[in-house]
Amino acid sequence: MKLLKRILLGSALLFSLNLLAKDVVAQEMEPTLWQDLLPQVETVEDPFAALDPNQLYDLGTIARYRDAQKVEGFTPSKESQQEIEALKANFAKSNIDVDELFVQRETIMQQRTKLATLPNTELLNKAHRIPGFITPVEMEGTKVTKFFLVPTAGACIHTPPPPPPPNQIVLVEYPEGIELVSLQTPVWVEGELFNEAAKANVNYSDGASNVETVYQMSAQEVELYQTN
Repeated sequence: MKLLKRILLGSALLFSLNLLAKDVVAQEMEPTLWQDLLPQVETVEDPFAALDPNQLYDLGTIARYRDAQKVEGFTPSKESQQEIEALKANFAKSNIDVDELFVQRETIMQQRTKLATLPNTELLNKAHRIPGFITPVEMEGTKVTKFFLVPTAGACIHTPPPPPPPNQIVLVEYPEGIELVSLQTPVWVEGELFNEAAKANVNYSDGASNVETVYQMSAQEVELYQTN
């Protein structure tokens, strides 16, 4: 009998130590922030960032004119030609080389695509603790068992605006499920992050959104957000 008590006492102590260790690890784990999910890619300075709204509009006008010139049979009017030359002259007065801007345009577009769609490989196959908001994908009864973790409340479900870029969304599997009080309720999600592209439809009263992500996670824990 005494031996049985000792075994039970030892088991209870071991269980308590395991819980304590888990709690210490959770508290010590530094949170992974959404900007951390962006890829580490070589970037060049974006020349368009220095342009004011009027210049961006004028540059768009020139771009549309150039695209129209590629269409077979297009013949620009004299007025259109004069307008484009005047716009280019205005840029020249500000020491802005329009032709060079269009050369850099393709590089900037590729850079923006990478920054929006590639994962940060340094974070993959490691445990992370990420704050965010839940957008349900699958339910079991009243519990959410699969969801998109997003950086802002209500992201992915209203059109417009468009959903966040694919590397600012995490598709989370959580078979245990969580009772969701509100889409405005922030949570912590903890688990191993891995790279696997996925799409899912999110249907709400104001329409459906086809959401893409390059991150997935099998969550070990989902809890209401609290600051440490």
